[in-house]
Amino acid sequence: MDFTENIIDKLQKVTGKTFKKSVFNIDGWVYDDIALYQTNKKNEIVKLKIPYANFKSVPEIIFEIKSLKELSLEDNEIYDFPEKIKNLEKLRYLNLANNKFEKFPDFVLDLKKLEALDLTNNNINDFPCKLGKIENLLELNLSRNFFETLPDCIDLFTNISYLNLSQTGLKDLPENFFKLGNLQEIDLSNNDFEHIPDCLYNLKNIYRLYLNGNKLKNISEKISKLTKLEFLNIGFNSITKLPESISELKNLRTLVVDYNKISKLPQKFSDLKNLNKLDFSGNIVESIPPQITELTNLEELNLIACEIKSITKKINNMKKLRTLLLMNNRIEKLPDELFELSNLRHLELGMNNIFSIPEKIFKLNKLESLSFAQGNTISVIPEEIIKLKKLKYFDLSGNSITFIPKFAVKLTMDISIDDKATKGIILFDNPLEFPPIDIVAKGKPEIIKYYKENS
Repeated sequence: MDFTENIIDKLQKVTGKTFKKSVFNIDGWVYDDIALYQTNKKNEIVKLKIPYANFKSVPEIIFEIKSLKELSLEDNEIYDFPEKIKNLEKLRYLNLANNKFEKFPDFVLDLKKLEALDLTNNNINDFPCKLGKIENLLELNLSRNFFETLPDCIDLFTNISYLNLSQTGLKDLPENFFKLGNLQEIDLSNNDFEHIPDCLYNLKNIYRLYLNGNKLKNISEKISKLTKLEFLNIGFNSITKLPESISELKNLRTLVVDYNKISKLPQKFSDLKNLNKLDFSGNIVESIPPQITELTNLEELNLIACEIKSITKKINNMKKLRTLLLMNNRIEKLPDELFELSNLRHLELGMNNIFSIPEKIFKLNKLESLSFAQGNTISVIPEEIIKLKKLKYFDLSGNSITFIPKFAVKLTMDISIDDKATKGIILFDNPLEFPPIDIVAKGKPEIIKYYKENS
């Protein structure tokens, strides 16, 4: 029995499970229930993952694997680490998320090469200042613990590039937080911030910032100081307007402002020429703001639940648009200009007041998914749908369709009344009469048979 087989044998005894090799990739074997990788060097295991094993302590056998570089023991019931953790001198990644730690495990400090530590969702309520002594630590996830405030020792973490402090009860940040000059990504979502702390605006290297799910009412003009910002999420707050200076974030690619109280956009919002994803859902605008239609590089636009009554003719300016989500609005008619979006792959128009699908739908020949589900009153499946060769998902559930036309059975798509179906023509919750619903329920082969017998 070689080293790896010996380790597997002992782990089977510890967990009471039988592990079988299931997948082989360039790194080595992945086993059932656990992931274990062996490098090309004989008997050198570098990655080990054992979730959901009900461990209350770390199995001693793990400390024999001195070649380990990545160890994940998430989703167990571990509350402490033995001193033997220092045997794992090569460890670079340690995941202890969803366990029972009430205090920071001090012995982790002996892992001098540790680069990433995940302590998500434990019971830690005292910020672990000692972690700042691990010079190689670059990524730290402490989300879903409870601190409420951060100590001044936060300035020890000068090498950190990724920091997750979401759902920790934070209301503010200490002034010396600006010393974390290497921070590139920070998650402060689902906390109690009423304003963005000024120290954040001095973190010049941040390119991803999460502040969603707080109590923000406005965004300072100082946001323009974050010149490298590529991703900003300020959704689910109480923001009434965006600052004019947001238009100066020339590198911004993704902006999420969903479910705030924004009714209009800054005049120069269209200057965000590199923006390719905008989530504006849950804000009340009634019509698509003209500044949005001038975002000519936009690829994904989410306008779900905005009380939109009509689609502006200027929609055709966004030639690069691939995904357009307009579900849960009050749209009655689709303008011809919508069908000029030749790159559109996904179009969502469910829960509106649309009564027919225009013939020009065939012009959207790159469409892969199309939905008019629920709340509309469409009664006819248009024959032009035949020309949409790439269409894989066409949801018409909750409409007024009584008749399935013969051309529909010639399509490569299945026909289904299953509301959980993820492909095909979905006709769940329609008053189908021909063919009868019991025939449709059996699938397309039975529908074809029915037509042959009743032609």
